Amino acid sequence: LETIATVTVSVAGIAFSVTVVALQLASQQLGPRVLRTFQTDRLSQATLAAFLGLFVYALIALGRLSTITLGDDVSAPNLVLTIGVLAAVLAFGLFAAFIQNTVVSLQASTVIQRITGDGVSGLADRYPRGFGDDSEGAHPARETGASTLVPAQRAGFLNSIPVDLLLAAAASHDGLVVQRVRVGDFVTSGLTIAEVHSSGDADELARQVAESVEIGDERTLIQDVAFPVRQLADVALRALSPSLNDPTTAENAIGALTEVLAAFARQDPVDSHRADRDGVVRFVALAPDLDDLVRVGFEQVRIHSEGYPVLRVRLEELLTELRRVAVESGRSAKEIDRQLDLL
Repeated sequence: LETIATVTVSVAGIAFSVTVVALQLASQQLGPRVLRTFQTDRLSQATLAAFLGLFVYALIALGRLSTITLGDDVSAPNLVLTIGVLAAVLAFGLFAAFIQNTVVSLQASTVIQRITGDGVSGLADRYPRGFGDDSEGAHPARETGASTLVPAQRAGFLNSIPVDLLLAAAASHDGLVVQRVRVGDFVTSGLTIAEVHSSGDADELARQVAESVEIGDERTLIQDVAFPVRQLADVALRALSPSLNDPTTAENAIGALTEVLAAFARQDPVDSHRADRDGVVRFVALAPDLDDLVRVGFEQVRIHSEGYPVLRVRLEELLTELRRVAVESGRSAKEIDRQLDLL
């Protein structure tokens, strides 16, 4: 048990060091915004938990076994030791898998694939779908009564908006909440993030809105469909930097970016006007459309690809394919045409 306790805490330190090095390398080569894919890795979490748990188990077992005398039953100590040895074998099996997983996770193709999966899966129920009811057949939005601006209470990224809660608050004050800042945008303290109209107490409704929205230090995938697009664009930009000069990785990133945008274009548009249970529009969301996402994904990549003619040809091919999907799906291709003209 002493050996198990000593070795497990040492290996836990090694595993932690490997994780830190992996995060540092990923940040330098792929951009700081891709670290979330490493932080949420279940195998890494399970490995650290297994070694720390085994270390604590060994310490507790040592303390309990030290009270056993010569005439006591030895069946309990045998069981404790058997569990400790089996847990140690399992923990070191996890450690071997952890090392392999870390090596694979550092590959740019793996990171790009994970971000693409997050982006496509996040489109299934994208913001503001799933909150309230669509405005079809509902009473139109009413911008009547007192109007009050809702300032951000702190600086940070607008991470999420509890639309269901705001629908109930707006209904209780016979009001309307209009979103002015997109989810995922950085807001400064005091910046207007929403506007409320109410025939009742507009100030109270504005206070509830300000306290309900979530502002964090980092962007998340919650309600933020533009975040995976930004991540893939960052990977491409970092690959085109003079320090890396890796146009192949940039080409893979923009290919995955096109896949996410094509999946977005194929989906039906989401109604930004959300109604309460009585069929009255109480919230007007501000969500990015295809033009906004194309601008986020391709604008900076197009500018920094100036010295890579082969990559610019590939950009034109991907944008042309994305334009075809957008036109077939009845979506606006204005920003795609602008990017093609600039290319």
